[in-house]
Amino acid sequence: MIHYRISCPNPASQFLQIELRFSCLANEKVQLQLPAWRAGRYQIANYAQNLRGFTASNSKGEPIPFTKTTKDRWELIAPDDTLIHITYEYWAGKMDAGSAWVDDQQVYVNLVNCCFELLGRSTEPISVQLGLEDYPHRAVTLTQTEASTWMAENYQILADATVLAAKKLHRETYTVGSTQFHAWFHGEIHFDNPWFINQLQAFTRRMMEDFGSFPEPEYQFIFQLLPYPNYHGVEHRRGTVITFGPATSLQEAEALEELLGISCHELYHAWNVCRIRPKELLPYDFSKETYTQAGLVLEGVTTYFGDLYLLKSGTYDLRTYLRHLGKIVQREANHYGWKNASIEESSIDLWLDGYVLGVPDRKVNIYSHGALICLCLDVQLLKEGSSLAQVMNGMWENFGLPFKGYELQDFEKGIADRSAEPEKIRHFFDAFVRGREDLFPVLENCLQELGVLIRREETENSVFDQMGIQVNTQQVIQKIHPESIAYKHLMANDLLLAIDLNPDALHWELEVERQGRRVHLSVAKEAQTFYPQLRLEAGPSTPLRYNWMH
Repeated sequence: MIHYRISCPNPASQFLQIELRFSCLANEKVQLQLPAWRAGRYQIANYAQNLRGFTASNSKGEPIPFTKTTKDRWELIAPDDTLIHITYEYWAGKMDAGSAWVDDQQVYVNLVNCCFELLGRSTEPISVQLGLEDYPHRAVTLTQTEASTWMAENYQILADATVLAAKKLHRETYTVGSTQFHAWFHGEIHFDNPWFINQLQAFTRRMMEDFGSFPEPEYQFIFQLLPYPNYHGVEHRRGTVITFGPATSLQEAEALEELLGISCHELYHAWNVCRIRPKELLPYDFSKETYTQAGLVLEGVTTYFGDLYLLKSGTYDLRTYLRHLGKIVQREANHYGWKNASIEESSIDLWLDGYVLGVPDRKVNIYSHGALICLCLDVQLLKEGSSLAQVMNGMWENFGLPFKGYELQDFEKGIADRSAEPEKIRHFFDAFVRGREDLFPVLENCLQELGVLIRREETENSVFDQMGIQVNTQQVIQKIHPESIAYKHLMANDLLLAIDLNPDALHWELEVERQGRRVHLSVAKEAQTFYPQLRLEAGPSTPLRYNWMH
């Protein structure tokens, strides 16, 4: 068995002390691989940059020579049959749902950040002991075996686990079916907690009705309620970590809706991604990029259902749901990445720039664009007496329960098999999944089928909308519509100094500051509006809407 011990003798330093022990035979080659990324974020994180003071010794405390062969791999040869003792420090100074943080109130770490994989021995059980006596309250997504010890069946389970040890920690529990759910709260609670737990229970129950079962016997929500702005969630097989702040904002309904939204999204991941997983990611290879074209399923499906189950469970009413869906529609209406990259291509490019804005309109967002693709697919299936939820139930039964990897074509086939017009599904995938066609006209028709209308409204920046530019509060240009005349004259990061708004003129006369230079520009006026404000509105109910909502 492999043993870890985690302690923190000086929380002010934000360094964890980590000890690793395991037995070796004489002349055994040991390769210690620290993950370069984590599940749920397909981006190289290089956790080794947070590690210092690596040492190796035998059971007598004698040093063992080692070599660092890559940026995150260490190797050594066991001199004899012995117990190898590895020690190092890990800096826990980043607070989000996938990282590690230490202060005088808590020790919080996602173990994938700081625990080595012993290559060739990844299937061995691993114990984790916490030497954190000053932090008596613990939320750990592993199986507890002793007072301060937890067990992982193998490295994949260890790398998917979270440890939170704190001086104060509030817990609520609820049960759905045979699964017990724990909700842990670190930080100040500024909302009606019993009501919140009832909402968690409502959408948990509704999801389980559609999937038929839950992947684990126990599941833990770990909420970090922070005093400063923060919004992040990460899925794990046996739980989720959600960071949200400022905590005081949760006194307001809209902030509480956001917290429920991310909670529902992450819970859906317990099926989709944690168990229903592309074959490329099963098992995870944390040492390097692992490419998949299945971003549509990984995050598009989850984003769509993460909101829809709030509606299906009654947590959101239709107006609230449409307000949140409207934000996604607005975001997608303002971006033209679909002209330059399909969602398949953008899935591959997660490793390149999938989590940053990147250069203008280079790619699509697999979360929001994927969610709208899924809405269109769901409407098509609902019209034929099926649903995308039934497709995902099939994915669960065929791939999640047996825990075997799928290919994107399996998802497409699952949809086509439930359609009376499978050729129509193939054409849809050719156009909007593999291809680069405009989804918006199809989306608008699908929303009309649900009795939902897209209203176009003028904004207070109507001149900018007509010109085809978006600016920030400092009047710096952030985005320029690629089909506007302004695209040929203005540049991102130009500072607007003055605009002549003479309504009778045929041109806008502008003064901008560009890289320290003052530039005069004359931009022809256009009749159309490039960045309209969109709002979703429920029209008369349709038969399809009832089936969609329930």
